[in-house]
Amino acid sequence: MRKKSPPKNPASVTPIRRSTRLQQVKTAETNEPRYPRSRADDILQPRESIKAYKKQVDLTKGRVDPQESPSEPEAQLDLGQRAEKVLPSFVRLRRLELKEDPCPHPERGKELDTPDIQWEVEKDQESRLQGFDTSEPQSDKVGHLEEITTPSLRRPFETRRESRQEPWAEITPRIKVPPMKKMETTKLPTKVLSAKEVRQKFFQRTYYWSSLFFLLFFLFLSLTCWLVWRHGVLTTVMFGNGSLMWKRFPTLLWKEAEECSAQCRLVLLESIPDTLRYPSSSPRNPTTYDGWMDLLAEANSVVEIGAFYFTLRDSDLQIEDSSSKQGLEVFNMLRSLPSRGVKLKIAVNSPQSSQEDTDELARDGADVRYVNMKELTGGIVHTKLWVVDQKHLYIGSANMDWRSLTQVKELGIALYNCSCLAQDLHRIFAMYRILGKEGASLPTTWPRDLAAKSSLEEPRKIQLNGVDAQVYISSSPLALCSTGRTSDLTAILSTIQDAQTFIYISVMDYVPQCLYCKSKRLWPVIDDALRSAACDNGVTVRLLISCWKHSRQTMFVFLESLAVLRRRPLQCPIEVKLFVVPTGERKIPYAHVNHNKYMVTDRVAYVGTSNWSEDYFLNTAGVALIVNQSDVGPEKYTLRQQLVDVFLRDWESEYTLPLEKHSECVEK
Repeated sequence: MRKKSPPKNPASVTPIRRSTRLQQVKTAETNEPRYPRSRADDILQPRESIKAYKKQVDLTKGRVDPQESPSEPEAQLDLGQRAEKVLPSFVRLRRLELKEDPCPHPERGKELDTPDIQWEVEKDQESRLQGFDTSEPQSDKVGHLEEITTPSLRRPFETRRESRQEPWAEITPRIKVPPMKKMETTKLPTKVLSAKEVRQKFFQRTYYWSSLFFLLFFLFLSLTCWLVWRHGVLTTVMFGNGSLMWKRFPTLLWKEAEECSAQCRLVLLESIPDTLRYPSSSPRNPTTYDGWMDLLAEANSVVEIGAFYFTLRDSDLQIEDSSSKQGLEVFNMLRSLPSRGVKLKIAVNSPQSSQEDTDELARDGADVRYVNMKELTGGIVHTKLWVVDQKHLYIGSANMDWRSLTQVKELGIALYNCSCLAQDLHRIFAMYRILGKEGASLPTTWPRDLAAKSSLEEPRKIQLNGVDAQVYISSSPLALCSTGRTSDLTAILSTIQDAQTFIYISVMDYVPQCLYCKSKRLWPVIDDALRSAACDNGVTVRLLISCWKHSRQTMFVFLESLAVLRRRPLQCPIEVKLFVVPTGERKIPYAHVNHNKYMVTDRVAYVGTSNWSEDYFLNTAGVALIVNQSDVGPEKYTLRQQLVDVFLRDWESEYTLPLEKHSECVEK
């Protein structure tokens, strides 16, 4: 009989019972011819291995409850479904996924996102089947196969952690992970920062750069403020007025740091006319001529001279006198300076009665500037100063006149290798040079590079001939005092007030009023200070005033008003004498006079260039050198002691007259 063909519609097929289907499977297996089985068959059909494993479990652990153990077809079906996942090695391994490690091992460090793992497929059937067993071994109960799972890709440390609950000691892993190599720090991946950490890092960087910016800005602002304080307004510093330029900017920062020489050699200079003959035992000092020639011989770069006028030759009077020889030698020495490579700079009052000397010096290379101080302050340039190489200086009463060397009694100071004071005096001379320019006017504020480097409040602490001293330079009038400069009048008043025992004054003119004002007025500033020192403090005051044919009658009246204080009942210790220089046989105009301008006390020495009246301190340009050596013992021969000796020599000499005989020396 021919069999019926199966219906095309599978839905119409009568369902086969489960027992019948299982019987058919067994019959098919029985009737299947026995062929040699290959290794691939063992891998793709693990049925017999599972059966053998089950029998082994039954023999070792007892019989399994049929209600708990699934039937063979169900196990076969379950295994079949899982076998679909166990595809050929290259397919199965590609489908495996790397699970996230919930608890990274603290000692492992940071894991790489893509670990470098080499896969190895186990071809051994027994090892393969063991990889499917995930059942938990039980020590006291009969074990059974609960489920078969495909092993997931796990890290070794994760497997060890899970072994606390599910030991894997008897299972050979299908995936062999090589031992982890020690990772280098440079190979660590970039850490992924959270939003909070990103903001925190951003603010840290912002804070760092903003702090650096404000620090640099603060340094720049500090430097700017220092430049403004040290050199005047900012526009003067940046653009300059001829003395401050950008090319000099570096020197503004470091020039002040340079130390100046403080070991100075001081020489007291005098000009003594040949008509004065002192005893051989009286003190004698080098002449003004010797001091000037020494200064010119020391010159190497520049000589700066501020003067009232220039008449070093006798051509101004159209006469020939043997005493003019010294003036001519000084003039020839000045002329030779440019040929030696030494600059000669001159600031002289204008107008002059004779410009022959200055014009000839200018033709020979000197830089001469005429300062019309009358238009600027209403006075004159009465200064008598020298600055040589900004190392040596001279301040005194001697004009640039041949008579000042031989026919006029003069007194001055020369300082050698004393750059501290020479640089300060140079700043005063630089102000004269500025005012000597065409169309110059008095500035409201002098540039800071002309500020004083010594003052009454901050004197220079130096050594004069090896003896400690506090020294400063004063100037007049007040309009020519730069920042920090002590005015000449203030220096005189402070010296008088500082005296404790005596005050000795030797000046040509002493007039407590305005001499050259259109309307005469009283100016008792210095006069009141002397009266107070004598009558209030008991300080001995002695005045040695010049008397010659050009002396004013009013001066003697003021001097008498001081001398009258010696009478009872006041008895103030004030004495006044007149000093007369004999004229001799030669009649030389404007000669034979005591031209000194100094004061000495028991504490301070003052040497200036101004006569003592209002005009010279408020309108006329002048300078002075003030030396304080009050802390030095009497065994040291100081400048103060030298001036005391010179004053007492003149005070006790035969060339003095009492105040009542002033008519004998005044031209009637």
